[in-house]
Amino acid sequence: MINLILIIRKEKFDIVHTHTPKASFLGQIAAKLSGTPIIIRTLHGFYFHEYSKPFVRRILIVLETIAGRYSNLILSQNQEDIQTAIEEGICRPDQIRYLGNGIDLERFNPLLIKIPEQKKISKEISLDINKKVVGFVGRLVAEKGVRELIQAAIMVKEVIVDVQFLFVGPVDFEKKDVINPEIAEEYGISDNCIFTGHQENMPSIYSLMDVLVLPSHREGYPRSVMEASAMKIPSIVTDIRGCREVIDEGENGLIIPLMDVDKLAEAIIYLLTHQSIAEKMGEVGRKIAEERFDEKNIFVKVVKSYQEFS
Repeated sequence: MINLILIIRKEKFDIVHTHTPKASFLGQIAAKLSGTPIIIRTLHGFYFHEYSKPFVRRILIVLETIAGRYSNLILSQNQEDIQTAIEEGICRPDQIRYLGNGIDLERFNPLLIKIPEQKKISKEISLDINKKVVGFVGRLVAEKGVRELIQAAIMVKEVIVDVQFLFVGPVDFEKKDVINPEIAEEYGISDNCIFTGHQENMPSIYSLMDVLVLPSHREGYPRSVMEASAMKIPSIVTDIRGCREVIDEGENGLIIPLMDVDKLAEAIIYLLTHQSIAEKMGEVGRKIAEERFDEKNIFVKVVKSYQEFS
C-alpha cells in the first residue's frame, strides 16, 4: 500500500481507474490518500453472491463499502451488481452506472477460421475433429465448476461414447480450490479429456468446439461465453449473476441450476444430439455478440466517463 501511494503521488495522476476486487480496494484507498482528483472503478463482479456464507458475505460487503466511499464513479459490468450495490449500501445510486463488457469481434469471427488451421491446432492438442467436443475455457479451480463438469462428463460418455472434453486454461496453483488435470484419472474419464493449459489462438480453439460449458459458481461478465457466442458456439452456463446477462435462455445457450451435475449432463447431451438447434443457437449468438459484446462500445463509454469528470 505504501509503495502504491508513493507511486501515485510521484506520477500525479489526474485519474486512477481500478480493476478486480483486491486491486480496487487497495488502489482506490491509495489514490484517495494520494490526493488523486478522480477515482473510477470497473466492477467486474462481487466476490460474494447469493450462495455465500452469511459471515463471509458480510465481511466482503463491508470491504466493498469502505472502498466504495473513495470512488467518484463505479462502472458495473453487469446490471444485477448495480442493484446489489445499492441494496447493500455499498455505494449511492448516483455513484454507479452500467458499463457492460466486450470483446474484439474482428478477432473472434468464425468467417476467418480456415480448415488447415483447425487441423493444425487439433493435431497439436491431440483432438479428434471427427468427434463431438465439449469445451471449457478458464482457470482450473473448483469455483469455475470444473469438478461438476468432470462428474457430468461421466454421464455424458454413457450416452455419447466418442465425446471429448477440452479444458483450456491454466492450473491456478495460487488458489486453495485448485484442480489438477489428474482429476480426470480419479474419475476414470481421462481418455475423454484433454487439458491444453494456456492457449493464445483462442478463435481457432473455439472453432473446434460443439458447445462451451461454464458451470461457474461466481462470475462478473464471463469473457469466454461472449467469445463463444461471437464464434457461433452455444454455451451452457449456471444460473448466476453475470452468466444470466450473457446467455438468453434457449437463444444463444442454456442456463442450468448451480452445481446440478444431472442438469449439466442433460444440457450437454441435448445440444450434442440436437445439432440443428445448437447451430441455430450459434447463429443467434453471433447476432447477440454484435449487438451487445462489441468492445468498441465499452471503450466509448469509458472515455465519456473520463471526460465527464475531467
